[in-house]
Formats: sequence, C-alpha cells, structure tokens
Amino acid sequence: MSRFLRGMAALFLITGTGSHASAQKFNPNGLAITMQKAIQKASAASVRMWSFDVDKQIRTGGQFSGVVVTASGHILTAAHVNKPGQTYKVMFQDGSEHIAQGLGEIELEGNPSAPDVAMMKIIGPGTWPCAEMGWSYSLKKYEPCISIAYPESLNQSLPMVRFGYVAEVQNKQGFITSTCIMEPGDSGGPLFDYHGRLIGLHSAIDLGEKDNFEVPVDLYRKYWTALNKAETYTVYPALKDDIGADPMAAGLKGSPELEKLELSFRKSASRLRGSVYLLKSVLDGQSQKVQATVIQYNGSPVNDKLKKRILLVSKSSLVGENPVIELEGEEIAATVIARDKNNDLILLLTAVKLKGGIKLSALNSDTLTLKQLGKFLISPQSNDTYKISVIGSAAFELPKMSSAGYLGAGIGFQEGKLSITMINPDSPASKAELLPGDQIVGIDKISIVQPLDFISAYQKYWPGDKIALKITRKDSASLKDTILIKEVTLRTMPKISFNHPGENFSGGKSIRRDGLSKVFSHDATLKPEQCGGPVFDATGHFFGINIARYSRVSSLVMPASLILQLIKKYDPKL
Repeated sequence: MSRFLRGMAALFLITGTGSHASAQKFNPNGLAITMQKAIQKASAASVRMWSFDVDKQIRTGGQFSGVVVTASGHILTAAHVNKPGQTYKVMFQDGSEHIAQGLGEIELEGNPSAPDVAMMKIIGPGTWPCAEMGWSYSLKKYEPCISIAYPESLNQSLPMVRFGYVAEVQNKQGFITSTCIMEPGDSGGPLFDYHGRLIGLHSAIDLGEKDNFEVPVDLYRKYWTALNKAETYTVYPALKDDIGADPMAAGLKGSPELEKLELSFRKSASRLRGSVYLLKSVLDGQSQKVQATVIQYNGSPVNDKLKKRILLVSKSSLVGENPVIELEGEEIAATVIARDKNNDLILLLTAVKLKGGIKLSALNSDTLTLKQLGKFLISPQSNDTYKISVIGSAAFELPKMSSAGYLGAGIGFQEGKLSITMINPDSPASKAELLPGDQIVGIDKISIVQPLDFISAYQKYWPGDKIALKITRKDSASLKDTILIKEVTLRTMPKISFNHPGENFSGGKSIRRDGLSKVFSHDATLKPEQCGGPVFDATGHFFGINIARYSRVSSLVMPASLILQLIKKYDPKL
C-alpha cells in the first residue's frame, strides 16, 4: 500500500469518511486505534539521555530526551541539551545503553533559544531502532499529534505518552505549538503525527498547559549535512539540503473537534454518572474537598457491617475529620472504616443509598499493557464535568521522596559516625533541640552503624509520625559523650518554589504524590482536589482512581487491584 493510501486509511479511521473530513462526523474511537498504531510504530526510537564521562564512568548532567532517526545511530534533539563533542549515555527502552557524541547545533547569536536544533550520533557499529522522519511544512492546524518522551520528574526507564493537536503550525518564533504537555526532561524528545512520523522536537513551554513549543523537523532536514559536523552555528549554516516533499501532504487533515475533545465523549461520560460524589471534611482545621468513588457490592459476601450501606473510596491524605458527601444539595455523613497510608487510600461507608457505582467484580480486572498506551480515558467529576486523557505508561512504583517525613536536618558520615551537620530553622529537628555535631546511633530502638542503616530505618516514616532518635553528644565540660533520647514529630516536606513554568501550572501538585507501590500515569490536567474519582475508558471499563496530580505532564491512577486489596483487608470474606 502506498504512503498516500495508508494516510487516507488513517484519515478514514479518524473521521469515518474520506477526504471531506472537516464536514463529517469526528470518530474518537477510530482516532484511538490510529494513535495506538502510531505509538507502537514510533516508540522504540525515543531514547532517554544524559551527559556522561566515559573515562570516569559517571553521569555529569541532567536527563533529557532524543529520537533516533537512522539505523546507523543519528539522534535528533534540542540544542539547549547538546554540546558538540560531549559524550552522552543513550538508553533504549529494551534496557540497552550506548554512548553518543554531540554533533552540530544551531543557536543563533542574540537569541540562543532559537531554533534549538541539534544532532548527535551513537559511537560505534550497530543497527538501531529508528523513527520515520515526516515533514513540518505540510502540518495542518488541529492535526493530532503524540509525544513519547521522558519527563524527569517521573524518573522512569520507559517514556510517557501524551496526546494533543497542532495548535499553531508556526508561531512568531518559528516553533510549532502543540497541546502535548511537556516539562523538564522532555527536552529534545519527539513529537509524532498520527502516522507515527517525526514532525517536531520538544524545545520549551510557557505557563499555560497548552503552550508547548516544538522545533520543526524540516530544520533538521534542511541542515542535515551541516549538523553532521561537531560545531555550534550562531547563524544559519550556508550549506543547505533539499527537504524533499511529503507524499502524504494532500491527505493530511486537522480535526477542530480536538480543541473541545470532551464533547466527543459525552455519550460515554453520561453512562458514568453516579460513580463519583463530592466528599467534604475538616483537615488541619480547614474545609477540604475531594472526589470519592462509589463501589457497589450487591451480591457479594459482605459482612454485617456493610449491609444496606454504600462503600466509597478516595484519597486518604485529603480526607480529615467529620467527612460528609454532597447529595442533591444535602450533606450526608460518611464513616471512615479503613485507611491504607502506603497507597493513600481511604474507605468510607454511608447509610444513604446512592445511584450508580462500580461493581465489585470490576476491581478484579487489572489488564494494563503497553499496547494500551494512547487509549482514551475519562475521569468523571462530581459536578458532571469530566477530563479526557490518554494512558501514558504501564504500571510502576514511585518511591517515597517528596512525601517522606521531614526532619529538617542535614546528615553526613564523618569520622566513621553518622552526624548531624546542620539544622534548618523552625524544623522538627530544631524544635527537638538537636544540634550540629550530634551523632545518631539509633532510631526507635534500631541501631544505626552505617548510613544505609539510617536510610532503611527512616524511609518507613511519614509526616505526622513520632520517632525517637538516640544520639550521642559531646559534653563541653567533661568532654565525654552523653547519650540522649530525642523525640521528634516529623512534618510534611516544605514546599520549594521554582521560577519555572513546569512548576507553576494551574492548581499545582498534590502534596502526597509518591511513596506509592503501583500507579500508572496519564495526561489529565487535574487539580489536587479533583483526585479520588474514578478513571474509565470509553467503553466503561474501570481502571482505578486518580490518586495524585504528580507534575505538569502527569496525573497518577491507583489501579483497581489495590482498591480491591484494601476492601478485602476490611472484609476477608470477599
């Protein structure tokens, strides 16, 4: 089949028509099939990278992304992450690692952020997975597009998929504007069209989540020969190549319906009403709202406590005292029956019968696979609105980082002892009257000899936990060691402000967003209080609940199997 005919076939799946797409009905189911095929075609060529000292065998820089475009190992990326002659570690999705060298880049004098074009090449012989290069001149506004790159915040070995459309074929700075959400770490990563062809490289973002800027792939075509030389060009190279013609250009169409994609899922979303309610409580003295998912258990061997009651599941860290659900303008009391701190889940009961809900049997089907990347998801909200997103990853574990209990002390290994090196003002360590120079020899009756002992013991604690630190302190008078026990109540990690659009998106991040045993990512732009509600596909299959807004590009879903696991702990008869 010719490229043109393949393009027309893909267009038919998106629109349900031939070339008169704009006048015909938009087909989101067909689009999903087309996008998933494109992802499977293009994904293997998207690589994770960082600068690497080959002599010392150490990492020397931050993470970024790239895409391999020739079987001999040419990598296209962004100039702001490249340095001609520098060596880089290249990590493929199959786990293989290789070394590349920075080649040419174009950073214009007076405006080094443009055009942000750079090339690298893998060193040594080999044949590499590579992406098909498309063209950017033939792009259409509202054309569907896909990002397959490596956001640094998630720190995963596999990329995250995001979906969007071309908002501007070329903005004033010469970039493509797409609605595929980006953040640091994605720089240099690929933007593909719905045929799985490379059309742009991730460059920069602005404050709005739909403001994502891509280097047009035609610039790499135009300066291909010049970019093969390890040189920084401060003006456009005089040596130019012919970019060629896009054989699919005549068949490419935009879909204006993508601007309001939610409207195409109204019918599917209407069937999900009654699955989510607004849950209110008092948390740290303040009114707190979050979504809560309704679970049906009719016909299940429930215990007596569950008879004639409705089960709700939500995000535990956003549910405090006196919880109530909002039902037709009234507040109905709910009772907390179980919390799972490790997965930030909470179970509640209410005596009032609620319409709708998710059958308990639906919680058994945990079937997420890599082939489902790009599948459309629906996140209904209690106010009858909903968010549309795509599956961005397979399931993974997120270790406790920002959610760890905050001590507020610097700790180092000095002269064979684990010692406190500094104390932050107004921190738990300061309030417990710990001092620089104190040596930590135990936590809650666990002896600390090596740094790993401390890490192993400390990582199980959460904000609000009380710990007893056993320390030795030099007595200034006798010069002898004094053994002290200091009780410390850990706090939530203080928020760190960054002056970067990637950190300043609407609503911000969830406070509790890691320390989760199993989640998967999607690109829904949720606010933290919009978590706790269910996540379905367009057929009504239940995937889990939104457990956190993790970053600019990702919200996290707690899979259905872990919800069932918590319910079974409360009711072993299930």
